[in-house]
Amino acid sequence: MWDKRCRLVTVTCVDLIDSLELTYSFDHNLELVHLRVKAEKDRPFPSISGIYYAAFLVENEIQDQFGLRFDNLHPDYQGFMLLSRDAPRTPMLRQVEERGRNEDAV
Repeated sequence: MWDKRCRLVTVTCVDLIDSLELTYSFDHNLELVHLRVKAEKDRPFPSISGIYYAAFLVENEIQDQFGLRFDNLHPDYQGFMLLSRDAPRTPMLRQVEERGRNEDAV
């Protein structure tokens, strides 16, 4: 998108339970263009902060809220840009509850 002279607007993240979906929103000549990609929760994802410096803010926020690690993120707050050390980790991840045996016996 950089070569098309697009401006980064934001990056959003959604927990799909088995993966995360990142939506990159760009402005191109006053029109929004979106790029959606899936990221595995347990594997680092490439940072775009080397191309769009301001992306470090939303990428660090995604690390805080969803636990997705970004490769080559600079500056990297290691999951503590918004959250304090004693705050619950990854508050935006869905908690998949295992069904108990009692529920099956109804």
